[in-house]
Amino acid sequence: MADPEARAQDFALALRRAIADSGLTLSGTHQRLLANGNRVSLTTLSYWRSGDRLPEGAASLSAVEDLERILRVDRGSLTDRIPPAARLGTLAAPRVPFDEERERRETEETLAALDAAPQLAIRDLSTHMTVYTGPDGAVERTEFQCVIQVTRGIVSEVPLIDVAPEETDTMSEILEVVGGRLDREYQHPGRLLSGIVIALDEPVAAGETFTLDFAERLPPGYPARRSAWHATARRAKETVIRVIFPEGAEPDWCEEYVETESGEEYSGPAALRGCIAHTVRHGFGPGVLGLRWGGATQIGRTPADPNTW
Repeated sequence: MADPEARAQDFALALRRAIADSGLTLSGTHQRLLANGNRVSLTTLSYWRSGDRLPEGAASLSAVEDLERILRVDRGSLTDRIPPAARLGTLAAPRVPFDEERERRETEETLAALDAAPQLAIRDLSTHMTVYTGPDGAVERTEFQCVIQVTRGIVSEVPLIDVAPEETDTMSEILEVVGGRLDREYQHPGRLLSGIVIALDEPVAAGETFTLDFAERLPPGYPARRSAWHATARRAKETVIRVIFPEGAEPDWCEEYVETESGEEYSGPAALRGCIAHTVRHGFGPGVLGLRWGGATQIGRTPADPNTW
């Protein structure tokens, strides 16, 4: 196996050739990265080109993938030259992303009851959520498409936590799992949190990735949820949330929000075009990213007061 210095020079040579063949300067390449939302410094890009450093971690890997598009080289011609250890980068310890003390405590208790370890050995690379609401604006079904990387050891299952809008005896239902199967589930006695464990089709080793698709249905009796959120315990490469409203039941207001250990740090108007609202973040986490809405003109009803939701 090539030593780290040789791998760095291999990547640097490929990058130098790609930049030269593109006709762009290093500064011009950097400006295009910035325009695409990749906040790599010019100094770092110069280090990559010289071989003094390798790209490390998910954010840098995203920038290298963007370089392949900018420089019009084959997909993988640069990223495949980055060794697995550098792809993982330096990982901060995962943190339970909920800010309320009760939610933190009951999350830990739920994981213990499921005999499931916290997400110590995995991190999100990409999570795409598509949420479908009913005529009353409440969530009916959510579809998840996830790309997950194993950071250490061998992983054979993934635990997931749900926090209901209010205490309830009804749990959400997990359907249509692709890449694994629903193995066990548990509702905390506090009736606010519940958890599930999805057993993977095959064990996955450190440095490798796997995909997981599934749907969540909120059955009758589950409290009306007029929000959609994703919590991650580590920084994720990409998080996308889309909410689709029935025609004629678009909300009067919709906002995106971010929560971290220190509490809610940001909220503001969400992108709402026609019947679809969305939010997207690159390099987000740990924390909670979400959308919430209210005051929709419900089908067959007059406009509702947004303060009644």
